[in-house]
Amino acid sequence: TLRLRERLRPYLLRQMRVAHETGLPPMRPLFVDFPADESAWDVDDQFLLGADVLVAPILAPGARSRTVYLPAGATWTDPWTGAAHDGGQTIDVAAPLSRIPVLLRDGADVPLRDR
Repeated sequence: TLRLRERLRPYLLRQMRVAHETGLPPMRPLFVDFPADESAWDVDDQFLLGADVLVAPILAPGARSRTVYLPAGATWTDPWTGAAHDGGQTIDVAAPLSRIPVLLRDGADVPLRDR
């Protein structure tokens, strides 16, 4: 987890700079970045960390997967498996004890995995 935190540091620092300069919070509801996607307005158990990282926390005890809504207008990639999914749909994402479901927006420069 220390290595992951260090890999995320540049991205998080960019998000803090954006927050300072624009007032846009780093953690925000999906509809902030996808206002035209009506379904994004109904999602209350996921959030974006910046514009490129979709986080879907596990909320049920013992759950090892969960459904995740992918906002329309982007392609989303699971950084652990490499699987890419078109937005505008709901998918089932694995949630082993070692990580929570996270997906990256197309073109994101967020190094979650060691390369």
